[in-house]
Amino acid sequence: MATIRLRTDQDIAACLQVLDAVYEESGYPVGGVGDPALFFARDDVAWVAEIDGIVTGHISLAIAGTDNVAVALWRRQHPDDTNIAVLGRLFVHPSSRKAGMASTLIDAAVQEARKRRRRLLMFALVKDQDAIRLYCKLGWQHFGSTIYKWGEGNEMAAECFAGPEP
Repeated sequence: MATIRLRTDQDIAACLQVLDAVYEESGYPVGGVGDPALFFARDDVAWVAEIDGIVTGHISLAIAGTDNVAVALWRRQHPDDTNIAVLGRLFVHPSSRKAGMASTLIDAAVQEARKRRRRLLMFALVKDQDAIRLYCKLGWQHFGSTIYKWGEGNEMAAECFAGPEP
C-alpha cells in the first residue's frame, strides 16, 4: 500500500528517477524534463507516493496560467470562472501501475483543491489513452479538445478535463 505525503525538495532526485522510467516507457513528458528545477518550479503544492520509503509516484497543483492549454480553453468557455487550478505532473513508476496509486494521488489533489475552493483542470495528450480512461472513470468532465505545442514545431492533440466542482 502506498503512502501519500507532501513532496519536499529532497524528493526531487527520486522524482526524476521515476520520471526517467516513465519517459522511457511512454514518452511522458513529451518535451522531456530539461531543467529539473524549472520542471517542478510551477508546482504550488505537490505530493509523492511512496512504497516502503521509495518514491513511486507524483502529482501537483499549480496556479492556472493561460500557457496551459486546458486553462486557455476553459477561460474561453467560462471567462468569469477564476476559481481554477491545474492538476499536473502526474506520473507513477511503470512497475507500480494498476494498483490505484494514480487515483489516490488524484484524490489528494482534489481534496486540496476543494479546501482552496478551486476546480481542477488538466489535459492529456491523445497518445496517453490510459490517462484519458482514468479521468473518465473518475468522473472528470471532458470539456474540449485542443492542440498542445512544445519545442520547435512539435504538436499533438490533447483532451481537456475538469475535475469535480469545489
